Amino acid sequence: MTKKKLSLRTTLRFNVKEAFSFEETFYSPVRFPSKLELYKEDCYYFAMNLGYIIVGLKYYMCGKQLCLDIYSQHKCGRKTLAKIEEEIRCGLSGDNDYREFYNRYVNDKLLKNVIKRHQGKHNFSIYSLYENLIVSVFLQNATVQRTISMCQNMLEKYGTLLCFDNIEVYAMWRPEELHASEEELRLSKIGYRAKNILYITKHFVENNISEAALRKMPRDKLEKELLKIYGVGKQTVFYIIGGTENIKHIPVWERKILSKYIFNEELCEERVLVDWFREKYGKWCGLALSLIFEDIFHQHKEKPFLWLKEIMREK
Repeated sequence: MTKKKLSLRTTLRFNVKEAFSFEETFYSPVRFPSKLELYKEDCYYFAMNLGYIIVGLKYYMCGKQLCLDIYSQHKCGRKTLAKIEEEIRCGLSGDNDYREFYNRYVNDKLLKNVIKRHQGKHNFSIYSLYENLIVSVFLQNATVQRTISMCQNMLEKYGTLLCFDNIEVYAMWRPEELHASEEELRLSKIGYRAKNILYITKHFVENNISEAALRKMPRDKLEKELLKIYGVGKQTVFYIIGGTENIKHIPVWERKILSKYIFNEELCEERVLVDWFREKYGKWCGLALSLIFEDIFHQHKEKPFLWLKEIMREK
């Protein structure tokens, strides 16, 4: 593990459409706790590894603008700042206008309380494509605690610890920076996932994957490209592509939770649940699903559901 103290700061500002809620957008009880991110005192901290430079990011609101402090060891040039801004805009749906959705479903049985509690939430992708895939490997067939442990072990050995603004977060390694063997990775107690991580890493290095190019692809073509990567299945693609519409797949563990919460059934067939969301919420089906799913965990945090504890294998 490398440790870097970042002291230089540059600030970018973004205009976001109302309604926009900082907490609802940046804080999520669904994501497993990790040292890759930190939500603290109305600020959100993250790291970005561009290869030639690693920066610490601090998001916060200033009036109606979203502000981003970029911390670095060396001064960021124009091209670097432009690259960072591009990545942030691609990951944050702050330009989206959800007023039609809120107005249409304000009295919906499942969404009315969700909208009251979470109005102003926008989709926010915190990871790069490679980081997303690595995190998905940690999540495979593992309890929350096991996932946390595996991620931390890998970050401590191969990541970079960034210290800035009196906090610490880790930056994940780049594909070209990971030179470990399968045996070495297994020492981090990640089991069979070592092979998957190496296959994903090899694919990115050998094919010189450009995320900018992938973003320009039509959705169907993008799905096919992602499915070419060893170990990446339709459920992982569902998580990565996201969006407000065009639900095709719902992972088993999400189906278990949604089936119990919506229909009080153990597990609905995927097609039944997909069709139900499509028919009920139309072009907003993806957003509706994500809001309902996240709200389940908000409720669970305030007053635990015993059935959810069993599904999540919580102690």
